[in-house]
Amino acid sequence: MIKKIISLHHWLGTFFSILFLIWFLSGFVMMYHTFPLLSKDQKRTMLPHEQINRILTPTEVFSAINKDTIHSLALNFQLHRPVLHLVTTTGKTISKYADTGSPVYMSKTRALAIAKENLKIKTTAEVNVITELDQWIPRTRFLKHMPIYKVSFDNPDKTYTYVSSVTGEVLATNVVSERFWSWVGAIPHWIYFKDIRIHNTLWFQIIVWLSSLGFLMVLTGMVTGIVRYKKKPKAKFKRFKNKWYNYHYYFGLFFGIFICTWIFSGWMSMTPFSWTPSTSLNKKEQQEWQKGSFQLSEITPEIWNDFLDKTKNKQVQESNFTFFNTQVFAVVHTDSSQLLYNLNRIDKLPVITDYKTVVQSFDKNNKITNVALLDAYDNYYYSRHNIKQLPVIRIDTDSEISYYINPKTTKVVYKCATKNRIQRWIYHGLHSLDFSFLAWNRPLWDIVLFILLLGGTIVSFTGTVLGFRFLKRKRNKKKHKKKKQLKG
Repeated sequence: MIKKIISLHHWLGTFFSILFLIWFLSGFVMMYHTFPLLSKDQKRTMLPHEQINRILTPTEVFSAINKDTIHSLALNFQLHRPVLHLVTTTGKTISKYADTGSPVYMSKTRALAIAKENLKIKTTAEVNVITELDQWIPRTRFLKHMPIYKVSFDNPDKTYTYVSSVTGEVLATNVVSERFWSWVGAIPHWIYFKDIRIHNTLWFQIIVWLSSLGFLMVLTGMVTGIVRYKKKPKAKFKRFKNKWYNYHYYFGLFFGIFICTWIFSGWMSMTPFSWTPSTSLNKKEQQEWQKGSFQLSEITPEIWNDFLDKTKNKQVQESNFTFFNTQVFAVVHTDSSQLLYNLNRIDKLPVITDYKTVVQSFDKNNKITNVALLDAYDNYYYSRHNIKQLPVIRIDTDSEISYYINPKTTKVVYKCATKNRIQRWIYHGLHSLDFSFLAWNRPLWDIVLFILLLGGTIVSFTGTVLGFRFLKRKRNKKKHKKKKQLKG
């Protein structure tokens, strides 16, 4: 049995050590550089500031679909014109000019003008229309924006910007340094090669199977190392005549457990078997949260005009409209602040008691055990880069579900059940070492992670060398056997 385990480790190590070497080397880069993705907040900060003048109501703009249920509704500006962006609960995305109600019109010229306006770049650029995903927008969520305008600026940073033909919004942007670090970091680490990543199922299966076989390789290696240690317990640092075996053996014994946890947590990052519940409200909870369906008819001409009066003197970047407890709210992002308005009762904003009552209505038997206003991150609602908003309201229930609510937007920003907590520690805890005593104590986190990555790199490099030698021995053995047969 032990011989079979050793043999399995040799074969798996031969084919997987080089992959692990790539993962560990790219891990050094991933400590400081990730794939260039544009978050909602980053998109918003690029938008121009304009005053909201008299514009059409959402009902007038989207009169043809005014009975559809709203998933999201936003107002911002493109080339000095107000635009309303509507996404329905069925996934339909529609953008129209709010001053006329006509659909957003896009061309190469307009895409270039929008890119220049948002990125504040004045240099010349080349604009291409792309009809399929490329390396810097490899996610299927971009498909609904096709065709997409790719704007390549001739500036020192060689900026690429992608503009939607459906909404006119900037979808992604990156510079030459980000592309370089991605090629040596996130792309090999996440196997984010475009031809693989655009196929979600294929990419998922590749990550899951490589992680599974890699975990088996490390596990068999640890068993092999322990067995050999017991056979020669007094041997000191020269257990093998071959120095590569010695390096691989001793570094593997010490760092093997960390490599195991990294591979296992990487596998768990894919949430295999869909074992963790959603971190968003389910359909029933969303209905209770809103106390009805959010439809365009909820935004009447009267409350719309009141809203315009309240914001007419402000420089607005974007307004997002939400629905909570039968009332419509607007989250207004200005040039200097974020404001919340109740469109139904302009001076009445929800308090903690309102949120508590609605959460209790999700399940009468699921009692609320604690309510807290958090001014600092906890173990489950946090951001190492401090990009998540505070304060948040956390409402805990006796079914071990916590609801995190942003009072600045009236939205549940995170729903955390027991399995989500387990996933947090298994993935972010073990993979990124997101433990409070480390992650919030730089450079301690950097030093610990660097040492562990260096150990994993040495184990992988020595394993790669031994793998090539293993194949060479197998080939020579095969040649020798063949010569012997010919002589016989």
